[in-house]
Amino acid sequence: MALDTSGWTRADLVREAKLQTDAIQRLNVWLRIGYSLIALGFIVGYWGLYGEGGTGFGALGVALLAVGAVASVVLKVGTTNAKRNVRAILAAADVDLDARRDGGGAEEDEGR
Repeated sequence: MALDTSGWTRADLVREAKLQTDAIQRLNVWLRIGYSLIALGFIVGYWGLYGEGGTGFGALGVALLAVGAVASVVLKVGTTNAKRNVRAILAAADVDLDARRDGGGAEEDEGR
């Protein structure tokens, strides 16, 4: 069942975009944890399989790498789609994310 947003005001849409942006930021923390699992899995796996760690650490490293890779892919796809959704919400609210906040033109940037 889809949520009926036809009666939402501009403020409602901006508030929803803010809530979704906050959720995306929390998911990005988990994405960084997933990336860390990949790195840790590679290091532990390499140490276990080619160093002095033993086969058990090699298997643990491969498992950490696999879990981190799957989690990272799922979270990256999810956050990318969520960012696209926030842009669509803000476009419906007539908010231009690409507009400059300070009102200056490109000529001012060239002199800096």
